[in-house]
Amino acid sequence: MRPSIFTLRSVPVLLGSAGIVALLALAGCDQGKPESDSEQPTVEQQSEKAEQQILSGKVMYRERMAMPAGATLTVSLEDVSLADAPSTVIAEQHIDDPGQVPVPFTLRYAKDAVVHDHPMAYAVRAEIRGADGQLLWLTTERHTVELGERASGEDITVMLQRISSGQPEDAQPKTGMAGAKEAGATFWAVGNEPGWHLAIYPEEKLVFVGDYGETTVTTPDPGAQTEGSETIYQANTETAQLKVEIIETSCEDTMSGETFEYQVKVTSNETLYSGCGRDL
Repeated sequence: MRPSIFTLRSVPVLLGSAGIVALLALAGCDQGKPESDSEQPTVEQQSEKAEQQILSGKVMYRERMAMPAGATLTVSLEDVSLADAPSTVIAEQHIDDPGQVPVPFTLRYAKDAVVHDHPMAYAVRAEIRGADGQLLWLTTERHTVELGERASGEDITVMLQRISSGQPEDAQPKTGMAGAKEAGATFWAVGNEPGWHLAIYPEEKLVFVGDYGETTVTTPDPGAQTEGSETIYQANTETAQLKVEIIETSCEDTMSGETFEYQVKVTSNETLYSGCGRDL
């Protein structure tokens, strides 16, 4: 029997009878398969899924002091949507020997990692450790950020609080505004150059910490006096005089850019400190 000639893509191919049957069967399979599979992601869709987003900012602390040699700064972007579950790290950056504050950081994350059908909550956390691994500075307040389509695109400032030495990390008390609120304070104020903060514990005390933590003034709560939109506390003890003026008008922190609801002036032993405050 003469071999049959079957043309495939204009190329003559000599086939036996068994080869013809097999090839016709394959041709039938091809005819039944659609030319394109709509369920497969396109190159554009795959590129969009893998697209990276950038969250940038700077890390600060208020103490006017240098980081120790060999320090490491770690900045992480976390999913904090579930209050009763551990946060999930989405992106993280480690910076060895970061130098002096402010320290810039850049976190890169996949776009599809933060796109969901329901609202999610995200926050940036940072810490500085010494060469021996000891925790030196830490975020004690939540620095919430908007991601995905709601992202502002602006750099953020992450403020750290100094951690006292001599205690294990899990025994470290909350410091700063978070610690004051946990201890019963209802008002918090903060300022810069030199760094200071104030906490008001109603019917108990006023605590003013000035000059980057070098001075502390504690007085009994003298009670508030109201004059129009201004609230005044005038406290005097045998060793200190403390006057707090709280004005109900918007105020922006000169270092972090954070917005507060009040302007605050504190006069401690004739030294005036200006800054911003909020209710806790």
